[in-house]
Amino acid sequence: MKGLKMFSLLSSILLFTFALSAQEYTVDNNLSSVYINGTSSLHDWTETVETINGALRADVEDGKLVKLRSLHLTIPVKSIKSGKSGMDKNTYVALKEEKYPEIKYALKTYKIEGSTVKLTGDLSVAGVTKSITTQVESRVKEGQVELTGDIAFKMTAFGVDPPTAVMGTIKTGDEVEIKFHLYFK
Repeated sequence: MKGLKMFSLLSSILLFTFALSAQEYTVDNNLSSVYINGTSSLHDWTETVETINGALRADVEDGKLVKLRSLHLTIPVKSIKSGKSGMDKNTYVALKEEKYPEIKYALKTYKIEGSTVKLTGDLSVAGVTKSITTQVESRVKEGQVELTGDIAFKMTAFGVDPPTAVMGTIKTGDEVEIKFHLYFK
């Protein structure tokens, strides 16, 4: 009888520990979307990120995100598309794609308040890494974690010269805004 009680106690502890352990998620490219918005002396523009790779380790309880253990994202520069081959080429040159073929993000710290999560992490663009902070909305549904938000920054902060076209007569604005809706499953 004593052995049965001990077995029950150990089983309960193991089940409780398993329930609280971090779950691993990967980016679902079919559902996720990332847009890069900017301005130029001619018109506003948008580029779409076609491929984003990433992993999230998080604790979820009662359908809510309660702890982030890690978040890593990678965007192949050549997966950034505008629908215009000339603009795409200018983007790849500006981002120094031949030397730095990926844009990377790694979470450093976070703060969760309800469904709002303040993320601080290292963003690496064109060989320059900067700490950035942004606020995202989180949602947990049907085994998926969604993170939605945006962030704006100056390209020159990452050593990126805003692209020009038509012999410098069309100039891109320095600030870009990244809007994202990431699904992890």
